[in-house]
Amino acid sequence: MKNDPGGAPVGTGAQNDVLVFIGSKQCFSDVLLRTIAGELDNSQAVRFDELSEFQNYIQWNPSPIGLVVVEAQQCQQDQELCKSILDTMASKHPSIRLAVAYWEADLDRLLSRRFSARMLDSARDIVQGYVPMNVGIDIWLSVIRLLICGGDYFPPEVVVRREALYREWDASKTEDAIPERTEVQAAQVANGARKNPLTKRETQVIEHVVGGMQNKEIARKLKLSEHTVKLHIHHIISKMSAKNRTEAAMRYMNLKGAAR
Repeated sequence: MKNDPGGAPVGTGAQNDVLVFIGSKQCFSDVLLRTIAGELDNSQAVRFDELSEFQNYIQWNPSPIGLVVVEAQQCQQDQELCKSILDTMASKHPSIRLAVAYWEADLDRLLSRRFSARMLDSARDIVQGYVPMNVGIDIWLSVIRLLICGGDYFPPEVVVRREALYREWDASKTEDAIPERTEVQAAQVANGARKNPLTKRETQVIEHVVGGMQNKEIARKLKLSEHTVKLHIHHIISKMSAKNRTEAAMRYMNLKGAAR
């Protein structure tokens, strides 16, 4: 990334929030960054090739950072630096939201036990979402908007693997070692994750849907925009494999009843 003599990032002009993308141009192209700046008001999109550049940036950057999206390969290539940045953000910049951008092939390694054993505790409280790169631009922008507005986004394929890892990691910390699991045990863990696929925020939203509230009422109750509530409901319907919000609410109640 280039800087001007005064140390300010060169991007789309003076804006309010900086949206930071860390990764290759193949992942975050100049065209994509210009599209983001054009579609999202009061935002400046900047890109860094490597995590080390971003680490230097946050030390002197005076502008508020609204969201950081890091390419999965960056996390994989330099795990120590990635963990250091995660810890720094959690302690010194808790208001910055962080998401991981991935292609389908990245998930096997990014959400593997070997990789996540070093990263899981650092990532658990600070990563607000996983951004799929193999979707249309409209959907992709909707995910970015959701994250900026304070929502979380965890696609179903991420939820299953992520929750299974959390269960394993929590168990391993209790035993002071990462236990080996049989294929049957691993399948049981994954199935357990599928029973509760919703994030905390999505659960709050569907609870209000069950209570008969409309989107506008839910937005006011949770202090969200109506657009964000609609996105949450869209994700809930997808995760619950439902046709509409009514069916999603019924399936949620069935799952809730089965868990008691």
